[in-house]
Amino acid sequence: MTSPPPHPQVRSFPAPTEEARTRSVEERFRALVASVKDYAIFMLDPTGRIETWNKGAEHTKGYSAEEIIGEHISRFYTPEDLARGRPAALLARAVHDGRVEDEGWRVRKDGSRFWADVVITALVDDSGRLLGFAKVTRDLTERLRAQQEQVRLAHAEEAVRLRDEFLSIAAHELRTPLSAVQLQLQSLLEKPEGLEPRARLKVERACRSGDRLVRLVDTLLDVSRIATGSLTLTPSTFDLTDAVREVVDRFGEHAVQAQSTVSFRSEGPTSGSWDRLRIEQVVTNLLTNSLKYAAGTPVELVVRGDEKDAVLTVSDRGPGIPASEQDRIFGRFERAVPIRNFGGLGLGLYVARQIVEAHGGEISMAPRQSAGAEFVVRLPRHAPSGGPR
Repeated sequence: MTSPPPHPQVRSFPAPTEEARTRSVEERFRALVASVKDYAIFMLDPTGRIETWNKGAEHTKGYSAEEIIGEHISRFYTPEDLARGRPAALLARAVHDGRVEDEGWRVRKDGSRFWADVVITALVDDSGRLLGFAKVTRDLTERLRAQQEQVRLAHAEEAVRLRDEFLSIAAHELRTPLSAVQLQLQSLLEKPEGLEPRARLKVERACRSGDRLVRLVDTLLDVSRIATGSLTLTPSTFDLTDAVREVVDRFGEHAVQAQSTVSFRSEGPTSGSWDRLRIEQVVTNLLTNSLKYAAGTPVELVVRGDEKDAVLTVSDRGPGIPASEQDRIFGRFERAVPIRNFGGLGLGLYVARQIVEAHGGEISMAPRQSAGAEFVVRLPRHAPSGGPR
């Protein structure tokens, strides 16, 4: 018979003593605290001098353990807090209440400041004798900056909302009396007995000024509608060529005053479904911009069409617009030139872009090799259905 295999010998180890287990836990805890990088964790003696220093403290405050152990925590406080005796006051509160929590500016080794969340806990023995303090500090500078940015944005948004509300109210309040003044001036010009030449000249000038004011007020109303999402389209089928030609004819006298020649040509089919009043407004804004900023130079308008889109270009030979400014000028109250050189609110291109985009189209500036500026408006032949935009 085969004898059974020998039993393996089991080697036994003595169980760790309670003292050894306690020492092991303490060593692991010290290693844990020492390795933490996101929090500055260190011990103070009863007078507030630093006894231990972890990696988080070195990272947050900039001091190595050799540089800072034995120093007082007052080194981390701003001159303003030192003048108020804040370090001693916080330690006294920790002794009285058991712990104290504080937020405020602290100073790094290089002199820079950071926003700190600090917890100081008083350490006492069984008899209540103070052994020292445990101090935990967290750098909240980025969170503070994010909160400050949120507040800044909220204030900016509120300021924009109040501005838009003011523009809307002011524009509506101005529109009615302006229209009444215009009607009165027109009635004077249409009197059967007529006006003597000097008076007629003054009334005509007043009419032109009134027309300009009405256009400015209408622009402000459009900005208000755009801001509140209440810009509406009323599409109808018409020929873009006819609409552009009508605007060009309407501004013939304006072109003469600007000493500019305005030419217009059409190529290909240009019929489509758009809001005619709004499209004429886009053409008007682009043409008046060219006559204002490129006065004395030729202005050319061209309408082209294909199966999908109709395209309008308005070009001049004025000073042009730098490439770095070409996106900015389509914003509200943005201008390509200083206001001291030219009047206006800086809203024409903004309104034009909003109208074109409400039609599902796009407006942009074309790159040019020569002087001047060229705006390109591309409109799909069938505009989106009417409604708030």
